Amino acid sequence: MNCFFRHIVTLTLQLGLLLSPALAQAADPVPKPILLGILSTAEPARIHAEWQPFTDYLSKAIGQPVAITVPRGFDKLVEFIDEGKVDIFYVNSYLMYRAKEKGKAAPIAQMMNLNGSVLSRSIVFVRGDSGINNLSQLKGEKVAFVSPSGAGGYLSPRAAFYQAGIKTKEETQEMFTQNLSTSIHKVLLGDAKAATMCGLNFKLMSEKLNTGELKVISTSEDYAEDAIGANPTMNADLRQHITKALTGMHDTEAGRKVLAGMRELKVLKFVPYDANMTETVTRKLIREAKM
Repeated sequence: MNCFFRHIVTLTLQLGLLLSPALAQAADPVPKPILLGILSTAEPARIHAEWQPFTDYLSKAIGQPVAITVPRGFDKLVEFIDEGKVDIFYVNSYLMYRAKEKGKAAPIAQMMNLNGSVLSRSIVFVRGDSGINNLSQLKGEKVAFVSPSGAGGYLSPRAAFYQAGIKTKEETQEMFTQNLSTSIHKVLLGDAKAATMCGLNFKLMSEKLNTGELKVISTSEDYAEDAIGANPTMNADLRQHITKALTGMHDTEAGRKVLAGMRELKVLKFVPYDANMTETVTRKLIREAKM
């Protein structure tokens, strides 16, 4: 009898061990990761390093894993959105405007920069000994922009050139460096007569590079800072949950620590997306820049 009882107990335990993984999986399925797309001119390895603390924080805040993906270019981002390979994404205000126009974006938050504003301005700079003091003197010259899809790196300064009567595509030699430090070095070394970038980015770069030989000859009108959008197909409750986590980062010690590490990205904190302000400013620049 005892032998029989031990046999039954052994079989029961073995059956329990066999079934427990399946039962655990059924009771607590692993949630699908939220895919965060970062559209940037930086190398993918650098993007992952810069955004991993943010991703870890967001994952804990919403109780769901978040993974980084790096679409290379606006068309690829749209493709990823259509294919469900991106759930939320961080882009500049110009690309957010374009994505929303195509019905591919539901903006949920916006970056407030280190100056405490959701607006910024671009600058045009030259060598101090170049003898150039205004935009009209750059006709026919090489001008370094950061990216043809940039808000502060192209849209805003291009609008400034057009307001000065210079059609950059026809009346300057446009070049795109894809890199802030490259733009600065192009001017320092004489490979370009002028370069443009966000004024706050120039200030941050001046903390690492010697820009004492450069001078600013023009400042653009305001452009809106970067924004975070959601795939329009995302569940509304999840979208709201993510928005709350993003805009509440600065209210927690862990969130403030992550934000402090995003200083080189100009990020002070994230605030709710102001569609009226952002899209009015962007629309005006697009019109002025003849984009």
